[in-house]
Amino acid sequence: MQGGRTGQTPERGPNSPDYCRRLFAGVDERIVAWLKCSSVLHRVRAHKFVFDQYSRARAIYVVEKGVVMVERSAPCGQRQVFGFSYPGDFIGLSPNDGHFEYSLQSLSEAEVREFPIYRLSRCAGESEALEINMRRIRGSISSHAIDLMVALGQKKAHERVCYLLQEIRERGVGPSETVVDLPMSRQDMADYLGLTIETVSRAIRRLRDDGVIEIEGSYRVHLLKPDVVHSAGRVSGR
Repeated sequence: MQGGRTGQTPERGPNSPDYCRRLFAGVDERIVAWLKCSSVLHRVRAHKFVFDQYSRARAIYVVEKGVVMVERSAPCGQRQVFGFSYPGDFIGLSPNDGHFEYSLQSLSEAEVREFPIYRLSRCAGESEALEINMRRIRGSISSHAIDLMVALGQKKAHERVCYLLQEIRERGVGPSETVVDLPMSRQDMADYLGLTIETVSRAIRRLRDDGVIEIEGSYRVHLLKPDVVHSAGRVSGR
């Protein structure tokens, strides 16, 4: 896989923004300060890899700025996108056998903070609050994976697109509640939703022709009927 850690500018320091209350809620300030001081901020150019598939899992990562994509490539060349991560999202809390079974690629200029996993594990052994917070974050990641499996297993193509639109909408990162920006390509969407790029394009056209959405350029979608998008994309009673 090409890319590696190319295009990154690392920066050390304790003055990281307060983006991870989920991780540090209730944790002793001395532990928080020590972990922040040991972290590294990577500024990554668009379409560069933060880490490669099968690389050693020495850290967990949290997105501070931009959007990154979690993907896995098979030996035959096929690819599966597992998710699109936005500011506040954690990656790498559950490595397999000390290695990442996926890669992390930026879709835009991004800032990703790296926390050494051995220090987090050591501190979690000393701080019950940190251990509980990490467990809750893992649970949230697992819930998202289950939601995606339900969407892929039960929904039609246009409903899967609605699932993605609703998922991004709920992040609250768009210019308004009814406008969704898509930093990913149609191929990225297809590899995430288990569809072909042609099927994704047809599903988007169907939603447009039905008056559910309006397309602005290549990367912005206006939700003309947000309730329809929510209903079609809903999983797990959400």
